[in-house]
Amino acid sequence: MNTKPRLTGEPIMRILCKTSENLVGYLYQWNNGDVQPAWFDGAMADVRYEPFIQAPEQNPVDPKTPRPRQQDLMHLEKA
Repeated sequence: MNTKPRLTGEPIMRILCKTSENLVGYLYQWNNGDVQPAWFDGAMADVRYEPFIQAPEQNPVDPKTPRPRQQDLMHLEKA
């Protein structure tokens, strides 16, 4: 265990039940490097961890507008 205090944490993975595929919690990573599961209804043994899908890169001109993906522009090449 880390001796630094846990000040902030963020969810890094979903915890899913292997049999039902239901979401049963989240795995959090703290600012000091510790990881900790947060269960909805108590800890379970038969689970799998699934990372979050990464958000699209932000447009540096307007951070609120996502940068267009390359596949979205493919139709323009054939015009």
